[in-house]
Amino acid sequence: MAVVNVLEKQNYINGFGPAPESVIEMRGIVKRYKVRKSRERFLALDGVSLSIRKGEIFGLLGSNGAGKTTLIKIMGGLLEADGGSGTVLGHDIYRDHKKIRAKVSLVAPTADVGTDNNLTVRQNLEFWAVVYNLDKSQRKGRIDEMLDFLNLRQYEHHWPMSISAGNRQKLAIARSLLVNNPILFLDEPTVKLDARGAEAVRELVKKINNEFGTTVILTTHYVFEAEELCGRVAIMHKGKIKSCDTVANLRRHLQMYDKISIECSSVSDETMAAISCLAFVIGCRRTENGLLIQTEGIYDKLLDALKLLRSHGVSINGVSTNEPTLEDVFVETIAGGT
Repeated sequence: MAVVNVLEKQNYINGFGPAPESVIEMRGIVKRYKVRKSRERFLALDGVSLSIRKGEIFGLLGSNGAGKTTLIKIMGGLLEADGGSGTVLGHDIYRDHKKIRAKVSLVAPTADVGTDNNLTVRQNLEFWAVVYNLDKSQRKGRIDEMLDFLNLRQYEHHWPMSISAGNRQKLAIARSLLVNNPILFLDEPTVKLDARGAEAVRELVKKINNEFGTTVILTTHYVFEAEELCGRVAIMHKGKIKSCDTVANLRRHLQMYDKISIECSSVSDETMAAISCLAFVIGCRRTENGLLIQTEGIYDKLLDALKLLRSHGVSINGVSTNEPTLEDVFVETIAGGT
């Protein structure tokens, strides 16, 4: 990897400026849609800029209508922007949309899109191997590999409608992986799945990223899903990216720190000073029943704080924690906290 300076790294983390080994660069992307029986045009994307790094799982988080699907269609070469500039794998989004489509894979929200229910699971993959112009000598081996990789081997001779929605979503992902493209777009891949199916798909996303090094761009309106899967998250609202960073940095930016509430005996000024000097402590104050400590990270810090209190003769009666989630960050961001 090329050496980049601190400013370049921070620009990348914030979603602006060239990313180290970036595969997608978007600058000021604008998209408007015609409104039926009206001269006005709906502004779906309003000056979106971001950089996506090779090999990361990047999340686009937002409510329905935030512009997530429109953005990935533009990045995937399926839709032309009305303004701004961008490249995907070095290809211009206006001039080279055919080249982009040949090098990326996109899985729609509904697994049944692109699936022929008159063909078995294997036959569906055979059909798409031909569509993707996969070399005939490689087709059987690649299909077998995908069936095994996605745990679909037992269903290879089943009709798609006879297997679960989760397995049909796996089939859609298997189809997209046949040609081993370096970028995979997943548009709300778990939106219509039950809890078990959704968890299986999330585990599969991690596996694809880890084993193939595939760059995954995931759209979702499930906050917990973005938190579980994504290294960085762009929060979208009304066609704009309101914030883009790691979950930890988003919390830090909004000063949404983890809190440790300790019920204990009275704490001396000397002990307060010692607690405040701990490197991970952001803030510390007395409460009616003991102490409230603000910190970045809880579980690896809690024991150190308790040991220090005990060494100062403080009796500890109880401990509770409050770790802000990405949902808290999302709500605060959309409410105008950034």
